[in-house]
Amino acid sequence: MARRTSWGTIPVVILVGLLMAGCELSAVTVATPAPSVVVHSVLNPDADEQIILLESSLTGRVQIDSSVKYDAADPIRTAGGSPISGADVRLRTDDDTVGVRARETLTIRGGTGRYTVPRAALAVRPGQRYRLTVRTADGRTVTGETTVPAAPPDWIAGRATVPVPVSFLRDRDTLRLAWTAVAGARTYAVRVETPFGPWALLSDSLQFALAGTLRNFFAPGLPSVFLPGFRQTLTVTAVDRNFYDYNRSGNDPFGGTGLISSVRGGLGLFGSVVVLVRRDVNVAAADRFPIDAAWTGVTASGQAVTFDLWVDVADASASSLTGRQRTPERFVLGIQQGETVRLAILSTPSRADTAAYFVGRLAGDSLVGSWDRRFETSLPPTLRRRPRS
Repeated sequence: MARRTSWGTIPVVILVGLLMAGCELSAVTVATPAPSVVVHSVLNPDADEQIILLESSLTGRVQIDSSVKYDAADPIRTAGGSPISGADVRLRTDDDTVGVRARETLTIRGGTGRYTVPRAALAVRPGQRYRLTVRTADGRTVTGETTVPAAPPDWIAGRATVPVPVSFLRDRDTLRLAWTAVAGARTYAVRVETPFGPWALLSDSLQFALAGTLRNFFAPGLPSVFLPGFRQTLTVTAVDRNFYDYNRSGNDPFGGTGLISSVRGGLGLFGSVVVLVRRDVNVAAADRFPIDAAWTGVTASGQAVTFDLWVDVADASASSLTGRQRTPERFVLGIQQGETVRLAILSTPSRADTAAYFVGRLAGDSLVGSWDRRFETSLPPTLRRRPRS
């Protein structure tokens, strides 16, 4: 019978052996590796413009400012990356030897590493192959290619950008989806946008069911995927092999395997998708608790403001709250601890876009408190409970 090794004792044995042998340990300086060119681009025939993100792998050479608020026009720098600016980035079809040069987005901070090709310059079509060529200012070259999945017979460019509205009662409903197989699709991606980040899965099936009670196992704390009061975008896309390989792979420190890159001369993803299903899911829930109601107040200027609130997850110590502001439409995340209520008002369904904070207490049918004036001064300090209309 083979003897089993206790891995936990090995470091101690080695250390004792070194001390007994009189070995002397010295510090060794390891050279910083050269940064690689990292590319992220997914072609989408429905998009008004194709986006190519170009950055350097992080090696410690560049100081990253993590205090900057995320900016979609400068996504790499404001997400903690190091953009590569001034590159020659081109997209082309098989019969094009020159290609269309992408234009880099510039902000007050300078180059962003975000390069775009508008539809007017190159209209990406389902079923066609495209090539990417990147030449950086310091002479490095990265290339890649992708074949866009085909599209259903009734496909029209841009139609998938207009989602179909769906009303969804979280307590009892199940969202059932079905779509038609398309040629060139390696698999299909089902994705729901949430304020805590997307919930997404790859599926080989042509149908999928999402229960209202689904939890987001990609986010800390396993929050609900569907949040009462929120309008959440759901998409089903046909994805190419490059997209599939990149998103199914990962960095394995034990096996030594890493991300499956689809570009040559660098790292990253150059892939393509076709949107097959797009829904705007308007989520509601049954009223179960006293705070589950419409709460209405009047601003100093005489404008009526209404919030719909629900208990998302009930807990004896602190219950999570969700909801929406009706006009203008904004979204609510909050916590109720006894009579104390804390709310964050979001300009979009992302918690990164917080516009106002409220702290108050429940007093019968009233919610009395104050707003953080750094964000908002026009909201009423007192809200009164009303039946939903």
